[in-house]
Amino acid sequence: MPSIESNERLMFIIICAIPFAALLYCGLVFAIVLTVPAAKTYPLVFGGVFALLPLVTGAAIWVGPRRNPHHDSAQ
Repeated sequence: MPSIESNERLMFIIICAIPFAALLYCGLVFAIVLTVPAAKTYPLVFGGVFALLPLVTGAAIWVGPRRNPHHDSAQ
């Protein structure tokens, strides 16, 4: 299996695309909190939702369907 450093596309995604997507998400959260009246009224609820969204997305990708549950690494 080739190392992660040799895969240029994956390195580009890790180094550039993921932080850029995080900045866009942060800007979206700020825009929603500043403009939506319900977000101003219940900031803890909306903050919790906005904090859980990336956590649940990351967990779903990490444990996602591409992982083979019957694969034994000791073989």
